[in-house]
Amino acid sequence: MKSLFFSLSIEFLLRILAATEDPSNCQVCRLLAVELSSSLQKTDSSSAVLETGSRLDPKGEWADGKRISYRKSEVRLLESLESVCDRMLEYRVHSDKRERFAKGRTSTMETLHNLKTKGVKVKMDLPEDMWDSVPAEITRLKTKCESLVEEYEDELTDWYFKYQEESDLESWFCKKMVLAETEQKCLKFDENATDVKKSEL
Repeated sequence: MKSLFFSLSIEFLLRILAATEDPSNCQVCRLLAVELSSSLQKTDSSSAVLETGSRLDPKGEWADGKRISYRKSEVRLLESLESVCDRMLEYRVHSDKRERFAKGRTSTMETLHNLKTKGVKVKMDLPEDMWDSVPAEITRLKTKCESLVEEYEDELTDWYFKYQEESDLESWFCKKMVLAETEQKCLKFDENATDVKKSEL
């Protein structure tokens, strides 16, 4: 039992150390691309049609509005952009994976919850009701995401209307618009990789 607590203590310390860094521009851009693409993909097969209201034509007469496919509408993009940064709050800092940010509990917290469920008395300086609270680094991730969306709203709109059929968002937006080549280290890797080098934490 002593070795279990020692191992948990070491992993918990690594988690705390990993959580001291601000999210990089690459990480923010990548997760924004992942979440926005996911949100758009969920509504990709929608057959809904939007009807714009009646309007006055140049002669001053009432004309019927246009019918627009929801799938190609600005409304779909705006709805996705409105909630994309809130989804960052679903992430946690994972020191045991190559990508520091992943959804769900960290393996440390999962182990602690499992021990508690099995009746093991787990004693920590952190109150149990705060075990799953949103870490400060995740709050900074959300804030940086909001800034990125605000700063690059026109570029995101361009991609949506002009380029999404020919290029994925991460490649077009992060590689071409936002990140310098030296900042692109976190793009495109195996999310399930768990062999973490100390320098990557």
